[in-house]
Amino acid sequence: MKKLFSTFLILLGLSATLRANNIQVNNVTLSSQNVTSHFSIVNFDVSWDHSWRTSSNEANYDGAWVFVKFRKANSNLWQHATLNYVTGGAAAACGNTEPTGSTLQTSADSKGVWIYRNANGTGPVNFTSAGLRWNYGSDGVLDNDSVEVRVYAVELVYCTQGAFSLGSGGAESYYFRNGNNTNPFQVTSENALTIGSGSGNLYYTGGGGDGLGPVPANFPKGYKAFWIMKHEFSQQLYADFLNTLDATRAATRNMGIPGTVNNYVPTYPERALNNFSGLDFLALLDWMAMRPMTELEFEKAARGYNMASLPNEYAWGNTTISSTSTVYNGGTANETPQQGNAAYYLYPNYIGRPMRCGAWARDTTVTREQAGASYYGVLELSGNVAEYCVTVGNTYGRAFTGLHGDGNLDNNGNHNVTNWDGSAIGVRGGSYGDAYNQLMVSDRYYANSINNGTRSVSCGGRGVRTAE
Repeated sequence: MKKLFSTFLILLGLSATLRANNIQVNNVTLSSQNVTSHFSIVNFDVSWDHSWRTSSNEANYDGAWVFVKFRKANSNLWQHATLNYVTGGAAAACGNTEPTGSTLQTSADSKGVWIYRNANGTGPVNFTSAGLRWNYGSDGVLDNDSVEVRVYAVELVYCTQGAFSLGSGGAESYYFRNGNNTNPFQVTSENALTIGSGSGNLYYTGGGGDGLGPVPANFPKGYKAFWIMKHEFSQQLYADFLNTLDATRAATRNMGIPGTVNNYVPTYPERALNNFSGLDFLALLDWMAMRPMTELEFEKAARGYNMASLPNEYAWGNTTISSTSTVYNGGTANETPQQGNAAYYLYPNYIGRPMRCGAWARDTTVTREQAGASYYGVLELSGNVAEYCVTVGNTYGRAFTGLHGDGNLDNNGNHNVTNWDGSAIGVRGGSYGDAYNQLMVSDRYYANSINNGTRSVSCGGRGVRTAE
């Protein structure tokens, strides 16, 4: 029987004029339908700037998380595509086509692929003629159904496995420590952690949580390698999400982006997403087949592994901070700060709103401090919008086991992943509306400030995937 496939391209990055947030997907087609095994190949190109892979210093690399959505004819709801997986996820074994110069690895849950450089290098990448085997029969698509497909991609950074420090012993609020002293706590495995004031235990004081434990072994602690989004969620990304939902689900999740069903257009697509609740956050991550990071992973992503903590340090590794108060080309794809390396509250010299994602990382920024970049190259972990994270400070947070989303929401537009609870979501990293001290890596002033269904103008976030 003949299968009628049409293709529809959408870009989950931003326009090509952006400096650090411009991942693009092009030339999406479907080919090679197999009506015996009920699969087709999704073909595409993916490119982005400011890519790297290094075997020295950080010994890490960037990459992209790529996933596919489809919808049947006459439907407003897009569903997550099941990709073929064979143990190990290697491209050839899974029936995928790996572009020259890349490694393409399918996740064990068949929800997406990682693609990244296969050798050391820096600069833009353009991976062409990638192919993913979509097992459409597993998704309830018949051989003669008419469908559309979209390919999405977000930039990631690989955070290597290794021991790291929590806390720094500075002036930060409620910081993690080794027992009841000011020494940082060393995370040396994914084993369960005892919470308490005795030496060798993880400890914190005051409003950082209930002070109870343990933190279970299956709670992601950051020792194991993981992938984290290089940038915070953008307003365009959230519009792309809304544009795959039917009317009921979109009504639940839309916090004010203009438009109609399947046609939402953000006013400032390049800006970091804000006005965003913990439940919005979890729904978006479920749709992307990603997961929230824990607050321990937040400190690992910022500070790096085997690095001594510096009291009062920011994500770029020192205690120097300067406020951005004015910009060139405000509200455009080329928005550029005229001064400073972070968006935070410093009256009267402050921006008072989120900046575009990656605004400080430009061709002319040559240091982590100038770019606002973490040890691993993650951008804006200090400032801009605050980062939603899973807290260790209550029972809901400690119940989190690191499961990833399945790509599909429930009928009301909510996430549906076991032990993902809105009451587990706290805040780290500070925002454009916070004072400088709340941007410090170890600061936990809002780590247990539960943000469930309440939308906050200062909060946003990003997703992670456990490495395989």
